[in-house]
Amino acid sequence: MKIFISIDLEGAAGYIGSAEGINTGELMAAEANAAIAGAFDGGAEEVLVVEAHGSKRNINPQKIDPRARILSGRPRTPEHMGGIDDTFDAALFIAYHAKAGTLRGVMSHTYSGVVYSLRINNIEVGETGADAAIAGHFGVPVVMVSGDDTVCREAKELLGEIETVVVKEGVSRSAAVCIPPSRAYEMIQQGAERALKKVESVPPFVIKPPIHVEVTFTDPSYADTICFLPFVERIDGRTVAYDAPNLLYAMKIFDGFRFLSTAVR
Repeated sequence: MKIFISIDLEGAAGYIGSAEGINTGELMAAEANAAIAGAFDGGAEEVLVVEAHGSKRNINPQKIDPRARILSGRPRTPEHMGGIDDTFDAALFIAYHAKAGTLRGVMSHTYSGVVYSLRINNIEVGETGADAAIAGHFGVPVVMVSGDDTVCREAKELLGEIETVVVKEGVSRSAAVCIPPSRAYEMIQQGAERALKKVESVPPFVIKPPIHVEVTFTDPSYADTICFLPFVERIDGRTVAYDAPNLLYAMKIFDGFRFLSTAVR
C-alpha cells in the first residue's frame, strides 16, 4: 500500500498555541513518525509525508523516519495535499484542527485568518473536509484524523466511521486538557495501524462536479480585492462565489484567493 500523510500543527498533543519551551517542528516530526510507524505496521510499502502548516518548512527532514519521504516548502497547490494522486491507497490527516468558529475548537481556523467560511456545493468544510475532498478527487479515502475532540467529531460527521485519535479536549480556543505527548504518539501509531484495515471499507469523500464555491472572508476588504476578478460573483460584504469544473480546479482558485486577498488591504 502507498500512504499519504498530511501533517499540521494545531492538533498536536500538548500544543495550545503557545510555543514557550516547545519546538513545534519536533512536535510535528514526532507525530508524523508515529503515523509512519503505524502505517508500516499496518502494511504500507510506501509513505509520503506532506507538511501542511504555515511556511511548510517546519520539520527538519533528518528527524523523519527514513522509511518515508517528506514534501516541504511552498508555494504549491493544493497546499496541504501537494503530491496527492491516484496512486495512493489511503490518506491520514495528523494534528489537524477544527474549522473556523467551532465551539471549543483549539486554534480553530480555516486555512488562514482571512477566511471565515468555505462552502463547496453548499457543504461547509474546514481543512479536514476540503483536504479530504481533494483526496477524493483522486479516489483516495481518508481513513484517519488525529487532533482535538472537535476536529475528530467534525471528521466523523463528514467522512463517516473513519479512525480518529483524540489527543486533547478543547476548553476554549486557546486552552485544552492534553494527553501527554509520549502517550499520544502510541495512540497515533496504533490508530494508524487500525486505520489501514479500513482502506477497503471507507469510501473516498467525493464532491461531484460541477463545483460551486462560496468564500466568506473575515473582513470585507479581502472580498473587495477578490471581486475584481471577472469570474467572481460578489454575494455580500464579506462573501464571494465562483464556479469550477472540478474540485481540484476549485481549490487552486481558492489557494489563489488566500494569497491575493491581503494584497491591498
